[in-house]
Formats: sequence, structure tokens, C-alpha cells
Amino acid sequence: MWGEPMSDLDDEQLDRLESAHAVFARADGAARARLLAALAADVPPATFVRKSRIELMKRYAPGGAIAATVLIAACIAWILSQPPHLFAQVAGAMSRAQGFRCDMIQVSPGYNNTENAELVAHVFWNPSGEERLDHLQDDRLDESLIFRPGQNGLRISHGNRQFRIAPKSSSREYSIGLFGGLGNYRGKAEPIPGAKEIRGVKAEGFTVPWPTIVGDDTHPDAKVQVWIDRATSLPVRVDLVGMAPAPHTNVVMRFEDFRWGPQDPALFDITPPADYAKMPTSHIKADQITQYLKDGLAIFAKYNDGKYPAVKYVYGDQQGEALRSLMKMPREAQGWALNDDLEWRKTKEGEFAYGSYCLSWINSLQRDFPEAVYNGKTVTPRDAGKVLVRWQLDDGDYRVIFGDLTSATVPADRLREIEGR
Repeated sequence: MWGEPMSDLDDEQLDRLESAHAVFARADGAARARLLAALAADVPPATFVRKSRIELMKRYAPGGAIAATVLIAACIAWILSQPPHLFAQVAGAMSRAQGFRCDMIQVSPGYNNTENAELVAHVFWNPSGEERLDHLQDDRLDESLIFRPGQNGLRISHGNRQFRIAPKSSSREYSIGLFGGLGNYRGKAEPIPGAKEIRGVKAEGFTVPWPTIVGDDTHPDAKVQVWIDRATSLPVRVDLVGMAPAPHTNVVMRFEDFRWGPQDPALFDITPPADYAKMPTSHIKADQITQYLKDGLAIFAKYNDGKYPAVKYVYGDQQGEALRSLMKMPREAQGWALNDDLEWRKTKEGEFAYGSYCLSWINSLQRDFPEAVYNGKTVTPRDAGKVLVRWQLDDGDYRVIFGDLTSATVPADRLREIEGR
């Protein structure tokens, strides 16, 4: 990346640079050490400038599904806690709306109990499953994420005029399997005392635990707060509370200014722009990625009673902090750092830094690599013949890491045979 114009940096390089700047701003020795490590690393470390604003929502709102699914799920929860006749009112209102667009706003604590609110994206959604998220940077369109059900999606970087195919298997944790389970949800919504006026509309609010809606235990303490216009039976605000990783746990992602109605089909066109170049998935070879995954998972299991991260989506920042806790490492301990000094890796500090770095690769696979799957919730080190991690290679074969951390490259038919056992 050295000597390259800033406008020519690819997505991974920009993430690394901004990550380094974020930790450098802490102005201590550990931060400066992490700066150097971040600039040398192959994938972004955990804490991002953009993650606190826009990259954070790449993780939490891929394709805009987060607003759509949370909205529908929370409304069902509200319906089920209300008199039966209200079900027809809300369901009918949402059906008649035939889609929506809304604003995504990042809300953080301000001075003297005030709120700092920043518009970070626009969300578009159609009931047939098309989703689009337009990220903003300095009030300008920065990146678009487009998904269509059953198809590969599209990630467009407008700043450097590049695109990347988003595999249909990519980790869209608020899309996969959600709609099928929403109708079965029978939890209770907790009313928020007192009505609130939002954008001139008098609305009633309620809170629902996030995991009970989506069946996702990655964020066990997260909550969804929804405010509904009783006159129209449509939501006017959706807040996601407790979703952001440390140190952003007090950040709220808000969806507001809903404009209900059919959305232009052209918004969901997944044809790459003709004058945009294709971004490579990664410049790191599959063998090196495999070694990173094995090392990261082995270090985690070493300190976790022989267990891998028992989650569906392995976010590098989240599981890196879990590793910090398991290893009882202090806050100032350097994490997410790649260092070729094998002796340093043998120290506890080096083991934590390298282990947290390696774990972050699983999220890169789940986000950008075709057919990437992680099975840490069910596969243990004792499961020698079971698939722990797998993803598709450029030639169509699959790289597989088994529960005992052995690995193999297999064709599709062999993979089906292994996973069918």
C-alpha cells in the first residue's frame, strides 16, 4: 500500500489504515504498537473508524435486511401481545405498503445527556426479499450493498469505482432463516411507558429481546425498541440497542423516517456497473488462510475448555474480546496483530495478539467467500470427521477444516458425502 494514492486503496487496505488511526488516537504505547501491526496485517483488525460509523453497519445491516426483518419480527411480537384484532390492522397496513425506504442513523451519547445523531445510510426493501443499503460518507454515497433472494448479491464501492460479488451464502445474519421463523414467535413485548411524539406522530413503544426474535445468540443482551403509529399501525422508529461491540456498546442504530410504498426495481439490479473494476476476494492464498484459521481456533479452544466459539457468526472483534477475557489479558494488551516472530507468539501477549488476529479471518470468509460455513456451535475438537469450517475455492473445489483441525481440499460431491454423514 505504500506510495499508492489514497483514492486507489482497496477495501482491505483502507480498513487497515483506518483501524490503525482509530487505535493510534488513544495515544499510548500499546496503541502505537498496534498501529504498526495493523498496517502490516493482511485483514483489518477489530476496531475501525468506519466501523463506528459505516463499517459497523456493514456488519450489522448487510443488504438492509436488518431493518426489514427486525421491523417485521418486532411487529409480530407487538401484535401477539395486543388484542387479536390489532393483528389484522398491522399485517394489513404492512401488506398494503408493499415495501419501504428509511434512514439509518447512528446515535451516540452527547454532552449533558444529549444525543449525537448521524445519518449513515439509506435502506430500501421490498416484500419479495430484495434489499439495498446505501452507506454514506461525508453525506456522499460511499458504498452500496444489494441482495436478492436465492442469488449472489453485489457490493459496490463508489469511491474507487470497484465492485465485489457478494455470495448468496455470505453472512447476512438478519436474513438467513428469519422469515420462516417469524410466524412461530410467541414471545411477549414489554411496553415502554408513555407515548412519544416522533416526527410529528404520536407513537407507542415496546421492547423485545433480540435473541428471541431471530434465534441468534451472538448478541444475547441486545434489544429491539419499536415505536408504532397507532393511527396507521405502521412503525415510525426502530432502535437496535446493545448490538455494537466494545468499545461502542452505548451506540444505538436507529431506523427512522419510513417512507412506505413500492420501491423502484432498478434499485435492486445486481448487474455490476460496466465501468467499475472487480475487487479480488483476497490476495492471501488458501493455504495461508487455512493456517490462520487453525491457529486461531486452536488458541481459543486452549483457553475455553477445549471448545471453539459457539456462535453462528465469528466476528473478529467480538471473539477477540472473548479471547481476551478467557486469557485474562488486560485492556491495554495488543490484539489483532500479525507478527512473524515465532518466539514472540509463544509469549502470552503474542499468543493473544496472533490468536485474535487469526479469528478475524473467519468473519472475512463468512462475509466475502462463496459457500463459507462455520459450525462451531455443534462441532468440537473431538469431531474428527465433521466439518468445522469450509469455503469454496476459485476452481470450484472446497477447502475443509475438520473438528480436529485437520484439513483437506475436496470436490463438491465429496463435500456433500462428508456433510451428509
